[in-house]
Amino acid sequence: MRDAIESFIQSGGTEGSFERLALGLFAYQYETVATYRRLCDSRRIGPDSVSAWQEIPCAPVEIFREDLGLAGERPYIFSSSGTTGGEEWRSKHALRSLETYRSSSLAHFETMVLADRPGSMSVLVLGPTALTHPGSSLGQMFSWVVERCSNGNEHVAFSDGTVDLEGALTWLGDAATASAPVLVLAVTSAMTAVLDAIRRRGRDLRLPADSRIVDTGGSKTYGAAGESTRAYSPRALLKAAWSRLHVPGYLCVNEYGMTEMLSQFYDDALVSRVRGRLAPRSKIGPAWVRTSIMDPATLAPVAAGEPGLLRHIDLANWDSIAFLQTHDIGRAVGHGFEILGRAPGAQPRGCSLLTQTISAENGRGET
Repeated sequence: MRDAIESFIQSGGTEGSFERLALGLFAYQYETVATYRRLCDSRRIGPDSVSAWQEIPCAPVEIFREDLGLAGERPYIFSSSGTTGGEEWRSKHALRSLETYRSSSLAHFETMVLADRPGSMSVLVLGPTALTHPGSSLGQMFSWVVERCSNGNEHVAFSDGTVDLEGALTWLGDAATASAPVLVLAVTSAMTAVLDAIRRRGRDLRLPADSRIVDTGGSKTYGAAGESTRAYSPRALLKAAWSRLHVPGYLCVNEYGMTEMLSQFYDDALVSRVRGRLAPRSKIGPAWVRTSIMDPATLAPVAAGEPGLLRHIDLANWDSIAFLQTHDIGRAVGHGFEILGRAPGAQPRGCSLLTQTISAENGRGET
């Protein structure tokens, strides 16, 4: 299973069939993941009763709070932030190897963020790294991106959940006088803190051509030491990035991901421009992911353009659970989807409206 999915990822989804792999992975995980098998059995669905990937049962993401009964030694464990509900709400994604996560993350990052082939860049990190936050899947991904993109001039201005504003502004000031493009990897509210500091100080920083910003996790509140900060809305961030750093909107790419998935989604503004395509900005996943939008009450697909709960099948999750129902609300837009928020009453990766729905359906039990 692993080799076939790795080949599919390495080929960008051209070598093999997504549906064949998804059905094979469902059979594999039904046999090897006891907690997931119990959920499938409660819905009276097994490998012999499905013929298309859309029919595969999806587990609520909070299943990652439970002991999945996964086989093999798993030295790599990523935990969600648990910022709202505390430790009991933390999802834990345990892996035997980081190889597939690295392949999936870098391949889609290159497609969506490096589509114009900017070459090596100076890199500023305003978020976690594998060194500062070893249990953060985002931190691990940021570290891989730095290795992939950096020209040797990188700076991490983030630790203990706070931003080193002085260090970030000094580094940006130096980078603005150089010729190499800059890549900023940031938690959205940390990026907000830096952009606000530039405004307050009346600075005019013009980053080199082809510089870009990748931000993520807009709901988190990271700021300077001793401060809290809001996160800019997507539109406000685009405006501030241009007015304070002279980074155009199409070079600002928002990322959407979660601890429970080993693949990510990115705004398609940059790749659309490179391909000469005009379309509303939307989130795009890689070829090894399929996303559906489901009615919160019935868990049936919504009509085109209607909002609903996002459901993802991520083949990169071959070693845990690949079939996931989230509480994130989205709507199909352009070539992908947009994020609208979270289901009312749902705590981050916590108590799920979906779990309540599943337990009420036809006498099916909670897992």
